[in-house]
Amino acid sequence: MSEKNFDYKQYRDELASEIKKESDKEKRREILQRTQGTEEYQKAKRLKQETFVVKQESKAQTERLLQYAQKHYEECTNFDPDIVELINVINKNQEKFKNETLLNVSDELIDKIIAFTEGNRDERIIALLKRVNFDYKSLLAGEGDEQTKARALLEAILKAQSYNEAVEQNRNKEIDFSGFENDPDILDAKDFIYRVFDAELLQKCLISKVKYAPDKINVQINGIDYMLPVDVYIEWEKVMPEVKNRKFRAESFVLWNTDTNFSKKFILTPVYFYSFCGEQPEQLNYFIHIPEKEKMRRYKLGTITHEIAHHVYAYLMDADKRTQWKKLVDRTQTITEYANSYVKHKLKYDEFFTETVRLKTTVPDYLKTNFPEIDQFLTDNFPEIKSYSPCKTNSDVL
Repeated sequence: MSEKNFDYKQYRDELASEIKKESDKEKRREILQRTQGTEEYQKAKRLKQETFVVKQESKAQTERLLQYAQKHYEECTNFDPDIVELINVINKNQEKFKNETLLNVSDELIDKIIAFTEGNRDERIIALLKRVNFDYKSLLAGEGDEQTKARALLEAILKAQSYNEAVEQNRNKEIDFSGFENDPDILDAKDFIYRVFDAELLQKCLISKVKYAPDKINVQINGIDYMLPVDVYIEWEKVMPEVKNRKFRAESFVLWNTDTNFSKKFILTPVYFYSFCGEQPEQLNYFIHIPEKEKMRRYKLGTITHEIAHHVYAYLMDADKRTQWKKLVDRTQTITEYANSYVKHKLKYDEFFTETVRLKTTVPDYLKTNFPEIDQFLTDNFPEIKSYSPCKTNSDVL
């Protein structure tokens, strides 16, 4: 097996598990000594050391970037008032959940949850848990007292119920788009998004606004956002080229909703986009047959559909769909270089999905020709996501 495909962490975990299962200390020592002479052990040891070095180098680089930013751009770190308001809403919901929601749970629901922990699998409860991708099987099979398990189930169920409430409150509301009037490439961004996603699907995505700042570049270092004018950023990149790896083209807050510990209730969240300065869509292989003058436009629109697809994946890909999707992804080559950068990341399947939607909405022929099974999955499960041409006229359907 090549080092590229060798998962040294998994190898070390499996070895540790094997040693731990052996109760005899002498036999444990024998297992370790026998394994240390193998090629796999030495490879895992070498890769672990290399990873440590890379982490140390990355840590040092982060420190250099942070010192430079603090010295030159401290005034560019103001908090976005919309995000401050969002955090305040989440905090209020947490207080309400603790002081009101939990105290007013019906006896009927509590009885159903207790019965669920005892083996009575209510299909309606299972459906709710699958909606929020809650792994109830591992919870119930794991360690812990029954009361703790019942509490975890209750919170997951209440969170799932809040999604339906949020969708209902969002019915017939349009997403607020702003900033696109300043970019002639994508003046019709809102119209395009409503054509490819369908209004009802977008309401289920719980997006409050799509905000674009084409004159700003967002550089994130150690959790701090530096909102820089394009010309200022360009000068920084000349001094420290590595800063380009900290540049964010877009930002969404969907994970704030899906994290049950952070948010107890589904709410509408925004999506932000920043300058596309420095992007090179002409180098993307899926644009090879697209006219040069159209590539940047398609790239920008694809970035918007990618971010919106994060909401589709988070809220509408239930546990059953995700199981099917993971099997499909695992037997498919990576569809874009960006997706490939997440191949060993916990967000692998999420990013693979969002890149699939990018291709579906901007270069559908490329997706259908090169990844027919992936294209069919999207068609079967999300027929609302359509393929429109982002060039010529907005009514051109591919």
